[in-house]
Amino acid sequence: MRYLCSFIFCFLLWNSLGYAQTDTLGLNAGVSGQTAKMEELLGKLQLRQDPRITDLLVRHTQINQRRQGSEGFRLEIFFSSETKAREQAARVRNEFNLVFPTIPSYMLFQTPNFKVRIGNFRNKSEALKTKAYIASKYPNAFIVKDNIQFPELFTESIEQSEEQ
Repeated sequence: MRYLCSFIFCFLLWNSLGYAQTDTLGLNAGVSGQTAKMEELLGKLQLRQDPRITDLLVRHTQINQRRQGSEGFRLEIFFSSETKAREQAARVRNEFNLVFPTIPSYMLFQTPNFKVRIGNFRNKSEALKTKAYIASKYPNAFIVKDNIQFPELFTESIEQSEEQ
């Protein structure tokens, strides 16, 4: 008897949960119409903001221009402190540029090592993708935090949409 009551209770609960997932009020029918109205309103949007916000953005831009980059990640594919380390680093960098011409490479000297680092990655996941991409040629590459060049911003699509 107890199992029968439990079964009936579960059956009724299951049916009520299933019924709760249906749209009985028809609320979702007007969502696409509301989206169209919102897009129409956004075309006429006027922003009112404190002029100090613009000043802060200008100041932030000036500070970043002085820093010559931002914090990010690079992959280090070579380091050495041997006697011929400079020549070896230059050779590794040239070989890398031949195989992967689209990825920027940098040779630097941090006492006592010459290093070759590649890429300008804003986050670790971008660096991990590139590490997997170059793993066949550089299996010992590793991710390091570094001051990276500002990434190129693609504004052509924005400018084209404004003209239209």
